[in-house]
Amino acid sequence: MRPSLDIGIMLVGATLALIAFIGLAVLLLVRNHNRRIKHRAEMAELELTRDREVMQAEREAQQQTLQAVGRELHDNLGQLLTVAQMGLDTVLEDQPDDRRIKEVMSTLEQSIEEVRRLGRSLNTDLWEDRSLAEAITAEAVRIERASIAQVRLLLVGEPAPMPADVKIILFRTFQEIVSNALKHASTEAIDVTITGLPRFALTIADNGGGFAQDKVVRGGGLASIQRRCELIGYRAELSTAPDQGCTWHITAP
Repeated sequence: MRPSLDIGIMLVGATLALIAFIGLAVLLLVRNHNRRIKHRAEMAELELTRDREVMQAEREAQQQTLQAVGRELHDNLGQLLTVAQMGLDTVLEDQPDDRRIKEVMSTLEQSIEEVRRLGRSLNTDLWEDRSLAEAITAEAVRIERASIAQVRLLLVGEPAPMPADVKIILFRTFQEIVSNALKHASTEAIDVTITGLPRFALTIADNGGGFAQDKVVRGGGLASIQRRCELIGYRAELSTAPDQGCTWHITAP
């Protein structure tokens, strides 16, 4: 009887051990499955957040461009067309004068070129064919033409092609940094450097007043710039100090 009892106990023990092993394996599989589901949900949420940020950045970029175009239409183009109209009225009232006609024609040519330039600046949705360097160059020209500040642009190497959403985020980030410098730092000159090799980098430096970073409230415009760059895998770093201006350095992953 003793050997049979020992065998029975061993079988029961082995069965319990097998059940425990199977239960543990099932538990691990369930936990792993739950982790994968959670990871997928987090990735989907991150992708959704990224898409929302891209759309928001594109809307903001278009809005700022339209506002700028509206001001230029009123200040620059309106003035040019008024001068042309006055010149034509004078020509019609008096005897024809070749010199005045040439001046009027020159003014009208400037007006036509201004209309074409503004039309190109409105074309902000063609990001598939428009490079980031072209968009930033056009914005720099607009700022200088409006006599807001001097913008010195330096291109170092040709940046590799970028997805449209990355270009939108980087361009909007550039607009936001420049806008902050013009509004809050009494900036007179901005240096912009676009580096293509060995990896993309965008540096924006102003000669404004600067500030102490440890006294800035977190969660404002600075955090917005860094968060947007993080969404596309880029890194945004700010260097500043009182009376030292601000320098943003944005680098690709």
